[in-house]
Amino acid sequence: MNQPLQNKYIFANQIKTVCFLSFMGLLVFFGTLQSPFLYDDTHAIVGNPHIKDLSKFQEKVGIQNIFNRSILLLSFAINQDIGGLEVFGYHLANVLIHILNSILWFFLVAEILRIEPKANRNWNNRLPIICAMIHLVNPLTIQTVTYISSRSSLLATFFYLLAFFIFVQIVKPERKDESKYKTPFLVFGLLVVLFLGIATKEIVASFPLLASVYLWLATPKEKQKTLLPKIAGILFLLFAFLMYRYFQQGNLFSLKADPTSEDTHRMLYLLSQIKVIVGYYLLKLVVPFSLNFEPDIVIYMTWFHWDWFVSLIILFLAGIVIYRQKSYLIKLGALWFFITLLPTSSFIPLKQLATEHRTYLPGLGFSLFLGCVFINLRDRQRITRTIFIIFILLTSTLTLNRSLDFRSEISIWEDTAEKSPRKALVHNNLAAAYMGAGQLEKAKTALEAALAIKPLQIDSHVNLGHIAGRQKNWEKAIEKFDFGISLGTKKSDTFYYAGLARNNLNQFQEAIPYFKKAISMNAFMADYHFDLANSYKNLKQFDSALKHFRKTLQIDPKHYKAHNNMGTIFWNLGALERAKIEFQKVLEIKSDIPTIHNNLAAIFLKSGEYENAIPHLENLVKLQPQNANARELLKFSLAQIK
Repeated sequence: MNQPLQNKYIFANQIKTVCFLSFMGLLVFFGTLQSPFLYDDTHAIVGNPHIKDLSKFQEKVGIQNIFNRSILLLSFAINQDIGGLEVFGYHLANVLIHILNSILWFFLVAEILRIEPKANRNWNNRLPIICAMIHLVNPLTIQTVTYISSRSSLLATFFYLLAFFIFVQIVKPERKDESKYKTPFLVFGLLVVLFLGIATKEIVASFPLLASVYLWLATPKEKQKTLLPKIAGILFLLFAFLMYRYFQQGNLFSLKADPTSEDTHRMLYLLSQIKVIVGYYLLKLVVPFSLNFEPDIVIYMTWFHWDWFVSLIILFLAGIVIYRQKSYLIKLGALWFFITLLPTSSFIPLKQLATEHRTYLPGLGFSLFLGCVFINLRDRQRITRTIFIIFILLTSTLTLNRSLDFRSEISIWEDTAEKSPRKALVHNNLAAAYMGAGQLEKAKTALEAALAIKPLQIDSHVNLGHIAGRQKNWEKAIEKFDFGISLGTKKSDTFYYAGLARNNLNQFQEAIPYFKKAISMNAFMADYHFDLANSYKNLKQFDSALKHFRKTLQIDPKHYKAHNNMGTIFWNLGALERAKIEFQKVLEIKSDIPTIHNNLAAIFLKSGEYENAIPHLENLVKLQPQNANARELLKFSLAQIK
């Protein structure tokens, strides 16, 4: 076959593969598109003031603030700009990124086949599609794809794969007809992609290590001694990142946003992670049953535990077996898995000891390893093909079935509570889901279960306060909120609701310190300023009230209640023109509020502007047909203009 025809054939096959993977991904993950916001989505997306206005994103976040995951937040801001808080758009984006990653993995595996000895390459032409399919329908990916906040892993993996693809092009043997600008251009592109990856999630920092491993495996043994300068240059990227991190964050291996990083014993955390890697991550990749949104795994308190030692022996024996076999691709797959796990499963303590979305990037290495296993069963091709088809159908079914657990907050937390019954956090989150559905008695039962496990769990006491608030038992609500505060809550919401409960008991002066504390912890929540302003308004401290109503509107320009309350203040002060302006702004945001039409009608009637009063009286009659006074005033106004 001549070269043009061969290229055309390859391109046609690639297009077919892309279409197949896209269709397969949409089919398997279609059921996740209406799953609700879960868990961290509340503060990362729903209540995040920094992503409300895409036009002000650079001002509020800034792309350069990589340790705030600026690229991830930008993706959420784009979602919100296009579709608000409609959950479909967020899920569609996640599914498409996952499909794109599988497609990119297909092309990358096709590129890295060259590290395999030439005698084996003819057998490996099906490896790219096999690896892509294994990753695409892997049941462990369901949490990453469906839990919207886990987009950090999806996007970081996309940039990781793209960077690796570019790197492979850079280290390819040069051809004589190639432009001299190709390598500098690719290096620049690689640095840009790595920046975007790091600004999505810091797991991308492992890239230089894996790139060095690939370069070593891709180089003939007789030339490997010449690689040291190149590997040093690659590892310099990691060194530069760590130095930048140290100067920006004040440390190398701790997270400011996670106090666990400082308080946890690093060596005990590392030993716990050895158990997690073997006893959870690898086990679930091989046998993906009984997946768990919040695994009940606790950190060791002492060194003397047999399971980490057994896990270490298993890893050691597996390492020997992999080292002795001849396939470089199998070696690369194994090293990919362990190297990409390093940022989350080593000596750097994180809040959650184990969570399935951390296997998303490492899972690519597992798919490469498993794909090579299928390919290398070459003596029994027909049986192997049948086993592979059964495997893909089984994993697809498991993925579809697992996606059903994410159809509601209640279903995912009921499933998690069943699998992690001894974890207080899980029962508390189940209670929060019940509260969201208005099932307060079930919520109380779940909170009692949480407190039976951990009597001083702050969130459970605070949630009991929320239930009391919904039942208008404000004294009980205050008791629970104050207890949560006394236990050392670090959540601004607890202070806010403690103030709000006092406002509802007309204890406006007592409420003010709680609102101020909430604002000091999070100054970008519109409702914090709004309810503080209400306290001042009820105390007749109108200047302070107006100040915080205006701050409310700076954060949320569509907060019509703030305009309304400002209008009421101006009304009480006799500044009717200013009151009229504020009431009219309310109607620009929300036009069906009877009180506003009533207020504007009263202002216009008082100044004799009957023609301007009539539209508001007509709207008032339409909204409140039983309002006899509005009918009389409308009749009177119509008579005045005849």
